[in-house]
Amino acid sequence: MSREATFFSRREAAIANLQARPADPRIQKVLQAVEAEPSCEAQALAHLVNLSSSRLSHLFKAATGVSLQSFLSDVRLQKAAELLQSTDMPVKEISYQVGYRHAPSFVRAFRGKLGASPNDYRNRQRNLLSDSEFR
Repeated sequence: MSREATFFSRREAAIANLQARPADPRIQKVLQAVEAEPSCEAQALAHLVNLSSSRLSHLFKAATGVSLQSFLSDVRLQKAAELLQSTDMPVKEISYQVGYRHAPSFVRAFRGKLGASPNDYRNRQRNLLSDSEFR
């Protein structure tokens, strides 16, 4: 399985874990908030469900099998990948939109998870799209 496929399947696995058993409604609320706004911080999510950050992190890991920070990172990077494919927004703007305060941190995280820089990923995806249009 490619690095990209593994990366995208982690988020789906966490959600599948929740669907397999009755989930704490607070965790469901956190998931909805993250899907609506990927740039939200763990502290704000904890406040949303009236828990401390550490308690929310513990409950989230128990419910999904994935740490809250890892899940947030995956959602942010997946949203960034979608924006890279579907828009011409500059990488720096995408990094801010998905919740990274510093573009170099975003580029490092993106490369670590997807195995390519954001610009290389965008170019590769566009080349794949244009190749499939000619077939």
